[in-house]
Amino acid sequence: MPDVASILVVEDDAKHGTMCARLLERKGYRARAITSSREALALLERNGAVDVILADLQMPEMDGIQLLTAVKSRFPQIEFIVMTGYGTVKTAVEAMQLGAAHYIQKPLDQDELNILVERVMEKKNLEQKVDRLRAELQGKYRFENVIGRSGVMQTVLDKMSAACGNRATVLITGESGTGKEMVARGIHYNTFKDDAPFVPVNCGALPKDLIESELFGYRKGAFTGAIGDSEGLFLAADGGTIFLDEIMEMSPELQVKLMRVLQERKIRHLGDTREIPINVRVIAATNKPIQESLESGAIRKDLYYRVSVITIHLPPLRDRVEDIPLLIEHFLKKHQVAYNSSVTSVEPAVLEMLSKYPWPGNVRELENLVEMLLAYAKSPVIRVSDLPERIAEATILQKRPAIGDDDVFTLKEAERKLIINALAKSKGNKSHAAQMLGISRKSLYKKLVDYSISE
Repeated sequence: MPDVASILVVEDDAKHGTMCARLLERKGYRARAITSSREALALLERNGAVDVILADLQMPEMDGIQLLTAVKSRFPQIEFIVMTGYGTVKTAVEAMQLGAAHYIQKPLDQDELNILVERVMEKKNLEQKVDRLRAELQGKYRFENVIGRSGVMQTVLDKMSAACGNRATVLITGESGTGKEMVARGIHYNTFKDDAPFVPVNCGALPKDLIESELFGYRKGAFTGAIGDSEGLFLAADGGTIFLDEIMEMSPELQVKLMRVLQERKIRHLGDTREIPINVRVIAATNKPIQESLESGAIRKDLYYRVSVITIHLPPLRDRVEDIPLLIEHFLKKHQVAYNSSVTSVEPAVLEMLSKYPWPGNVRELENLVEMLLAYAKSPVIRVSDLPERIAEATILQKRPAIGDDDVFTLKEAERKLIINALAKSKGNKSHAAQMLGISRKSLYKKLVDYSISE
């Protein structure tokens, strides 16, 4: 029973120690009683898998305080409760100052002991949960989660590394779905301490007449509807990072104000005259081509030069198809538990087909596809027949019919020839023909009817 708390009772009075252990066992804990602090330390050195130690303060050779000090220095994860007799409460308080969770007076009251152990375990479980969440948070945005071994992705990782350890502004470019916010979070969590804020702002989603007040805050009465004060998103990000996604959606007037904030490192709430110093790192992102945006005036040149001290371009998935197997493996592991799925791999024909698909939604589309496949999967291996028809439709014409360079066909004629050719090569085996074409059997049967191809 790995979820049952393990408790070690250390009491030189063997009879009393055994009694304590039995009381705890009746409550459902695993308990063991020993009579020596030195024996307790030896046991922990061999196997430190103990959740709580319940120890008497008054023991020969090594008392409870000495045992507490030794345990906390070597096994800080173990909770400690001291048992104290009449006249030693002062020593018990000293023990709590040294790291003991609680103390209990002799003679022990069973209900009091049970309540005390429950509280200690609740505290321990809560701390473990916080540690797990912190580890998950750190792990979620490690560079290892920016998946890719292709040359273009190695360049991305190199630039991310260069952006860590300093506060330079960063501009991340790339099509929608390439993972710009993931890269921004990766830079943030590898630069700041765990508790530093990361504040994402989608500039395209905020109403244009409200974005300034949302970013810089306002005072009550600054405009119609300002019924209270607002500190703003920049101040919320103080000491950390503000991520301005789709920065090109900002109006030219707001870009001027942002420039001033970047230069002066100060903000001013709407309706206020005071300037407030801030310490915020700005990471911006856009899915628009930079040169076109500069020429059209979508972004001011001075703002562009200010935010692009470090520029990271995320390539579209179609330009790094060699990373698709790694990404699929990553997404399978990421979502397997949520979908209670036994899927562990995909067949080679699936990978070949996915490498030919243009991926208009980029990595985000691939992750959504993997989730869909996990939700509907009926076997541990994803097969071509499991893929949605849009994948098959988009990839079938990637294959070329055996025709001369001077021949010209309509798309339907070319597709019909492909199907006839596949059926000939597979000697009429429709499953093999569908696999050669990279479509499902259902799609093949439909096309046989559509193109009046006899079976």
